[in-house]
Amino acid sequence: MSDKLRKLKDDAAGLVVKGKLDKALEVYKVVLEQDPNDLTAQLKCGDILRKLDRGAEAIGSYTKVAEVYGADGLLLKAIAACKLILEIDPQHTATQAMLADLYAKKTGRAATALPAGFTAPPPVAAPPPLPRAAGDEIPTVSDEEVVVVEAETPPPPELPTIPLFSDLPKNAFIQLLEQMRMRSTLPGEVVIREGDVDTSMFIISHGKVKITKTSEKGSEVILAHLGDGTFFGEMALLSEAPRSASVIAAEETLLFEVSRDVLDQVVANFPSVKNILLKFYRQRLLSNLMATSPIFKPLDGEQRKSLVEKFKSREVPANEKILEEGQKGDGLYMLLAGKVEVAKKTDGKKQVLAHLKEGDVFGEMSLLTNQPVSASIKTIRKSIILKLPRKTFSEIVSTHPQLLAHISELSEERAKTTQAILAGQLKFGDDGLVLM
Repeated sequence: MSDKLRKLKDDAAGLVVKGKLDKALEVYKVVLEQDPNDLTAQLKCGDILRKLDRGAEAIGSYTKVAEVYGADGLLLKAIAACKLILEIDPQHTATQAMLADLYAKKTGRAATALPAGFTAPPPVAAPPPLPRAAGDEIPTVSDEEVVVVEAETPPPPELPTIPLFSDLPKNAFIQLLEQMRMRSTLPGEVVIREGDVDTSMFIISHGKVKITKTSEKGSEVILAHLGDGTFFGEMALLSEAPRSASVIAAEETLLFEVSRDVLDQVVANFPSVKNILLKFYRQRLLSNLMATSPIFKPLDGEQRKSLVEKFKSREVPANEKILEEGQKGDGLYMLLAGKVEVAKKTDGKKQVLAHLKEGDVFGEMSLLTNQPVSASIKTIRKSIILKLPRKTFSEIVSTHPQLLAHISELSEERAKTTQAILAGQLKFGDDGLVLM
């Protein structure tokens, strides 16, 4: 892009921020006169025309964008443009047909009859060919129980492997697209805030976001950067827990937003969608855990990945005991998601010692001392638990002495805290430990 065109686009963006939409539209049209292949400028024209209530003209701009993206195999971007058209005119038959054609590309099948209520459109003239753009990077999943997500670029014209779009029949695919909302964000805008409770997940059509989490010391830890075709926020649809991380737009980003109500409708008809999302959900939790849990701090990246793959995961309902005081310890446990209570009986009464959060380990004292479990562990809400069997734990610590040292230090600290609670020097309350 020439410096002149870049300045024109910057000027147009500044005019939009100031609310001078008519002038911004004129500048973007100048950009398109000089570079008819600038899809970003074409998309901006559509956005401005829509704000100016010039719907028919906005549809013309969005249609050009959708057709070129579709022809280039960038189907998620094409779907986003189609969605913008249908938000202006839900009965726009040409766009309905385009979605059916995109579905055919997704599945590799020839386009067939449109879903009920759709009508065949008149032919739409194709725009001049544009340079091809880069493909979408997407996460892929192995069939193993605990895996790490990796990125892979599919050959056009396949649709990115996003759980909500994969393996859906045509009617469900188009129904979902109709019900999703579009959301545009500016650089630095918070899409999801750590600790909040809400019920939407998001798919990135255009742009980039960063995933961050607050460490125990209060500093920001960047967990990942996500781009076109990836998704986030699925944890809120599968867990009642507050948001475990923040998501911030790293640049201007266009998102699909899927509410829990919309997903529930899809899952009711296609239960496999929830199973796929749950697998991605566990992978995301594991990725966050490796970046933030103190137990992994002594290990490098490859060692962390190797250790995580040795844990076995299971979902535990609320109010279920995981470990019973007095029984033999059978492994090292880690809380992947949820919340658990640690309690001990003293004089026949239950004494709560702690509430453990995501990333905390338990069961280590019994492994280190070869003594029975000294306290009972019970889930407070539905949780996902990782377990490292006793034999595997012994093998790992024999080759990673730094891990054994860290766990031993953690065990000693917990033993001191337990003694202080039992001696009446400390008390565990809703806000944590307090001096007596």
